[in-house]
This record gives sequence, C-alpha cells and structure tokens, in this order.
Amino acid sequence: MVITKIQAATDVKIITRLAAYIRVSSDSEDQQHSFSAQYRYYNGIAANSDDTILIDIYADEGITGTCTDKRDEFNRMMSDARKHKFDRIIVKSVTRFARNTKDCLEAVRELKQLGISVYFEENNIDTNKTEGETLITLLGMVAQNESLSISKNMRWGIQKRMQNGTYINRSSAYGYRYEDRKHLVDEPAADTVRRIFTEYLSGSGVKEIAEALEEETGETWHATKIRYILGNERYIGDSMFQKKYNTDTLPFKKKRNKGEVPRYYVEGTQEPIIDRETFNAAQELLKQRENNNPQGHQYIFTKKIVCGHCGHSFKRAVIKGVVYWVCNYHNKNSKNCPMKPIPETAIQDAYIRMFNKLKRFGQEIIAPAVGQLEDLIMKKQCGNQQILASRTELMVAREKMNQITRLHSSGILSNDIYNAQKKEIEAKIMRLKELMTAVCDTDGIVSTADKLSDLLDILYEHEVMTEFDETAFGLTVDKMTALSETEIVFRLIGGVEFTETIERR
Repeated sequence: MVITKIQAATDVKIITRLAAYIRVSSDSEDQQHSFSAQYRYYNGIAANSDDTILIDIYADEGITGTCTDKRDEFNRMMSDARKHKFDRIIVKSVTRFARNTKDCLEAVRELKQLGISVYFEENNIDTNKTEGETLITLLGMVAQNESLSISKNMRWGIQKRMQNGTYINRSSAYGYRYEDRKHLVDEPAADTVRRIFTEYLSGSGVKEIAEALEEETGETWHATKIRYILGNERYIGDSMFQKKYNTDTLPFKKKRNKGEVPRYYVEGTQEPIIDRETFNAAQELLKQRENNNPQGHQYIFTKKIVCGHCGHSFKRAVIKGVVYWVCNYHNKNSKNCPMKPIPETAIQDAYIRMFNKLKRFGQEIIAPAVGQLEDLIMKKQCGNQQILASRTELMVAREKMNQITRLHSSGILSNDIYNAQKKEIEAKIMRLKELMTAVCDTDGIVSTADKLSDLLDILYEHEVMTEFDETAFGLTVDKMTALSETEIVFRLIGGVEFTETIERR
C-alpha cells in the first residue's frame, strides 16, 4: 500500500464577504453618521482590503431603533443572512443595531448559528469572540434604559399639552393641510369629504362610494378609508387625542386605546368641513348599518376563490346558519356547474395545514429557487456601471431628503420650499428605483425573487398556525382555485402553487 502525504495549502486566500448596516435618525445632526459619509466609509474598507468584498450596504433612515418590525433594510439583511449572502456584518454601534436587548440578542444568536459574525466598531465587540454576547447584553441594557427614559419624558410632555389643550398633532386628516402650526382646509380634497358624507346619507354604501371615486380619479380608494372619514371628528373641527397609545415596555407597540389610558377630546382645533348635524346623522347611520351587518361588506376570501370547473368566482353565502363559499355560476343554477358549496371553516383549515407544511419544508422547497434567481440577478448586476451609478445617486438623494427634513423640523425651511424639494427628491428616488429595476429585471426575476423572499420571511417569523390568521393569509395568498369540494389549489406570492385537501368538520 502506497500512502502519499498531500501538504496543506498555506497560500490559499480566504475572502470575507462583508455587509454593512447603517441607521440614521431623521432628526440626527451628526454629519459623521450621515448616510453618504457611512456609505463612502464602508466602501473604502472593502476597497483597501485584499481579502474583503463588500456585498451590500443595508441602510434604514429616520426610523426608531427600539423595534426591528418596521426596519425594512434590517429585515432584508436578516433575510439575506439566511440565504448565506455574506460572512460578516459591520455596524457602528450596538445602539445603531438595536436598542432592544431581546431583539439584539436574538439577531446575533441567529447570525452566529448561520456562521455570520457581527463587529460593532465603537464598542469594539466582535461576536466571534466568546465575551461578545455578554458585552452586547450589558450595552443593550444600558441603551434600552436610555430609550425608555427618553420615551417616558416625551410622553409626559405630550400628555401635559393634551391636558391643557395646547397639543398640536402635525398629521393632517384628508381634506386639510398643515401650515404654520395650523390645520387649514385644503380644497378640492375637502369637497370630496363633503361629497362622501352627502352620498352616504343619500343611501350609498362605503364600498360603492370608494369604487366611484376610484373610477373617477384613477386613485386608490378603499371602503375602510371611506369608513374612517365618515367617523372622524376632525371634520367638525374637533380632535380626539390618544386614540392609540404606545406600550411602556420595549419593543414599543402602538395599540388602539380601549380605556387603558386617558383620551382627550378638544373642540375647535381646526375649521370644520362638515356641520355637526350632518356628522351626527352619519354616525347614526353607521351604527344602524353595522348592527345589520357587523362584519361589513368585505370578507377575506372575496375575489380570492375561482371555480376549477367553470372559471367563475365564488361568493359568500349563509346556509342554515353556516357560512359557505359557492361558485356564482352554480349558485344561479346548479345545472350550470357541478361545484358544490364549500364551508368557510374547511377552507380555513386547508390553509392552516398548507401553511404549516410549508413552514416545515419551505426552506427545502422555496430557498433553492430563490438562490437560483439571486444568482441570475447577481450575474446581471455584476459590473453594471449604470446600476452602480444609480445606487450612488440613490444614497445621495436619501441624504438630501434627510437634510431638508432636519432643516424643516428646526424651522429653517418654510413649508412651501420643503414640500417642493421633498416632491422633487421623491420623484428622483422613484425614477432611480425604476431605472435599476428596468436594467436588471427585464424578465421579472427581481420581482419574483423579492416575493419569494418575502414568503420565506413570513414563514420564518410566524409561529406554527393553530387558528386561521387573516393577516398571514392576506400576505401570502394571491388566488385559490377550487378543483372540487375536496381539493383546493393555493397560488402564493411569487407564483408558487400548492394543492391541499378540503376536509369538512
């Protein structure tokens, strides 16, 4: 037997794929932490290193660090980490990463399990080292206490102003505009508000009004928006403060106030658009109609189910006290289509089973497809100077938006100038995004990959489903095709389809 020893290679260069995470508050005046400065800084780190490649920069702007729920770029970074797109993340500090100790530790632990390290520059913490998590816990607790203290002081000041009637909500209702610390009537939007009240009191429903406005204006109108306008006391010149409130513990969550904290009703906060008699009549009619139909006119499966036999849509029907979904063509005449009514609970149960199967095997089924699409996208984007230039322009535009927001908040920029510049920058950002998509998404692969990635994120973040979740359903399902009363196909976002049996309770 001949055994040949093969010496280990000593000159193999290991390339670290680096990602950077940036977060800047919209009211930050610290220019060294600006988007453009950090963007140049992290690009420079990769450019000056022979063994580091900068894969991506994830940048959240003007959003609180107390919760990860609304940080789109942070969540995109975590999604990309699960797809093993990079090996290491660099971030300025723990407080930039998260002010919530729980979220911070959960993210770091998950990243460590994925083999991805995080380096916090200002704190000199490297999660590759054993003491990293302990230090993060301590620093995170300090940052969390600081955030709680700031929040508590701000809430105290706001509540005092609510109590003495000096509080001003800068958010204007539709039909008003905020100018010089006042809510002024904004025509012709105010005229649309008057029309909504008139048509509703004349017998039109909220869905009917929304559809008419959408058809006339070309803008998106929902029945829920019409309902909100009809019940908003601002249109008679008054304001109810603290309809919602933030929880006292991290992560802060906004909840509808059902008596947990005081509410403050202040009269005469702005010029009325609707007289009190008309408004009160609308409230009475709203109560009357909602008592007759407590669940409203829209249902979660409306326009979602089509018949696999005849292609017609399904409609909701109540038969002997049980809610069914039935083919419209069959409903007109049972001879038209053999499809029988399906109990709503059976469709919900089928979705729950499909969701849990997908949650269990989704990584094996969907992740490879996402990986293949991402490879195609990378090949299209690699070396494309137009995309690189557009990314740089996009960062500059976002930084400019950040600057004018600070100037407006401090009173340096007037409302007119601020609104004009904001509109111009928003249009530029939209053009750049459309250009980047057009360059690399000629066949829709970016859109498909994004939708499939979103689906993976929903599956990953959601617990095993035991009861039907309308929100999860709305986020994951595009259409359903009832093949028979015992079999249904779920077409999910991203175009993937799964067939599930229908079992009657």
